[in-house]
Amino acid sequence: MFREMTEVTAASIHGGNVFETARRLGCAPEEILDFSASINPLGPPPGLLDVVLRAYKRVRHYPDIANRELAEAIAERFRIDPHQVVLGNGSTELIYTLPHALGPARVLAVVPTFKEYLQAFSLSGVPVDLCVATAENHFQPTVSQLEQALEARNPQAVLVTHPGSPSGTLLPKDVRRFLLEQNRVRNLTLVVDEVFIDFCEEESLLEELSGHDRLVLIRSMTKFYGIPGLRLGYGLTSPALAETLRRRVPPWSVNTLAQAAGVFCFQQKSYREKTVAVVREERVRMSRALAGIPGLTVFPSAANYVLVRLDSRLPTAAELKESLLVRHRLLIRDCANFDGLSPWDFRVAVRLPEENDRLIQALADWCHSESRP
Repeated sequence: MFREMTEVTAASIHGGNVFETARRLGCAPEEILDFSASINPLGPPPGLLDVVLRAYKRVRHYPDIANRELAEAIAERFRIDPHQVVLGNGSTELIYTLPHALGPARVLAVVPTFKEYLQAFSLSGVPVDLCVATAENHFQPTVSQLEQALEARNPQAVLVTHPGSPSGTLLPKDVRRFLLEQNRVRNLTLVVDEVFIDFCEEESLLEELSGHDRLVLIRSMTKFYGIPGLRLGYGLTSPALAETLRRRVPPWSVNTLAQAAGVFCFQQKSYREKTVAVVREERVRMSRALAGIPGLTVFPSAANYVLVRLDSRLPTAAELKESLLVRHRLLIRDCANFDGLSPWDFRVAVRLPEENDRLIQALADWCHSESRP
C-alpha cells in the first residue's frame, strides 16, 4: 500500500515533553516517570560531567567550525574516513538539510517513521509518497510493496527507518538487499534512519557505505548516550555527499560543550557494552510481561522501546496516557499521530527494572479495570 502525502502539521508531537506535562498537572517534572522518550536508562556515561566542566573554559571562543576532533573520534570508532562524517545540532538538524542537499524531485518514505522527515521534505516543496507498512509485517515494508511504489512513482530518494520508529523492528534482510540493489541500479539516494542502531550495532548498514555513494545513515547520540539536552547527531555517507550535506549545515552548529562530550562518549567502550546488555535483558523481560496482560499486543523490538497495541474494545491510547499520568505520574507515548498507526497504539521506553515494574503493574491494573463489564 502506498499513497501521496497530502498534509503535514506545522508542529510535530514528540515524546519527552515532561516540562509541559508537569505544568499542566501542576507538579514538578521530577515527579513524572517518563516512558515517552527513549533515552538510555543508565543516564550519561560516568565522567561526562567532568569533561563538560573542563570544556567550559573554552566557551569564550567559537567552537571548532569543522568539528575536526569529534569527526575523527567518530571515524576511528567506525573505521571510516573522517570526510564521511557530517555533524549536526542533533539528528533533526541533519534531517532538515536533506531536501536541499539531495535535491530530489520526489521522495518515497516508508511509514510509520519520525515525523520530522516528512515535515522537512514537505516544507521544502518536495512531493512525498508514503509506503505504509502494516502490523502484519511489524511496520516494516515488504519487497513487493517497495517494487510497486518505485515503479509507480519513480522517486529519486527513499527513506527507511532501521530499527523502525516507533516499532523498533529491524528492516528484513531481503528488504535491505533489495534497497541496496535499487540504490545502485536506479541511482537512488537511500536514506536510512539509524538513530537507534547503537542498541543493535551488528545490524547496521555501515559496511555498505564503501560500495554505495548515495547511501546516507542518519544517527544520534541523544538516545544511546543519554544527552538529549546537548543536541548532537551525525550522518555517515560518501565523502562527496558528506561535503554537500556539510555545506547546508549552519556554521558553529555544534557547540563547544557538545563537541567535548561527543569525543568522550565515543571512547566509552565498557559503557556501550553495559548499556546494550542492560537494555536487551530488560526489553525481553518487559515485552514478555506486557504480552502477558490481556488486552495488549506487543511488537518485536531491537531498540530501547516497545510498541504496544491495545485491544480495540478498550479505550484509546490517549485515554490510557491520561489515566497513567493522573493516577501514577507515568508518561507514555501515544502513537496515534504516526502515519500507519492507530489510536490504540502506544510506545514505552525501556527503563530500569523497578521503573519498568511500576509501568507493568499500572498497565495490568488499567486493562483489568477497563475490560470489566
